[in-house]
Amino acid sequence: MIRASDLVGCKVRTTGGEKLGRVHDLRAVAAPDGNWRLTGLVVGKLGLLSRLAGDASTSHGRSVVPWQDIVELGDGQIVVRRDSEPVAPAISATKPEGLPGR
Repeated sequence: MIRASDLVGCKVRTTGGEKLGRVHDLRAVAAPDGNWRLTGLVVGKLGLLSRLAGDASTSHGRSVVPWQDIVELGDGQIVVRRDSEPVAPAISATKPEGLPGR
């Protein structure tokens, strides 16, 4: 069984050798049996930013590698399919209330 602590901090690269960054967080959904099913790894600088900001909107964002794209789990390293490229995060175009406008 894989624990979250085994994945967070791992280096992620593609089968072609491209470095995607480190795992900063995980994305999961609740399964009907009451367990959690891992759906993706939050990686790279955008992933770190989303974790620090407490933003879960990157589940469809450039910082998430889908779990099904993982081809190898090693000691401190994760390899994903070469064509697996995290997609861009959804960024809100609206200004939060209370912030001064320009």
